Amino acid sequence: MWVGRSARDNDALTFHHAKGNHTWLHARGVAGSHVIVPRALDGLDGELLIDAAHLAAWFSPSRGEARVDVQLALRKHVRKPAPGAPPGFVHIAKERVVHLVVDEARTRRLLDAERAGAPV
Repeated sequence: MWVGRSARDNDALTFHHAKGNHTWLHARGVAGSHVIVPRALDGLDGELLIDAAHLAAWFSPSRGEARVDVQLALRKHVRKPAPGAPPGFVHIAKERVVHLVVDEARTRRLLDAERAGAPV
């Protein structure tokens, strides 16, 4: 998984590194990180999807909430709304929403793996 850490990182990750059928996730309705899973949504393991949703929730203002709606789509359905739109600002077509019940232990495990240099 890849996680953008700023609006500019989000743009670079989403529009220059991700391929069209990679899975894109983001905490719905708030600013936050774009998370890319380099696999198509229909081939995505449920556990990997839940891990990615936890990262999208953590790297957003929804951090600390017990429940977070996380939007997901294929990267090819994520577009800039207009030329010159601010970094990180996107429009999503064919969005799906995961109603995530946050598991703090799972989030901690993912963050610890990242700090240790393991691929998340």
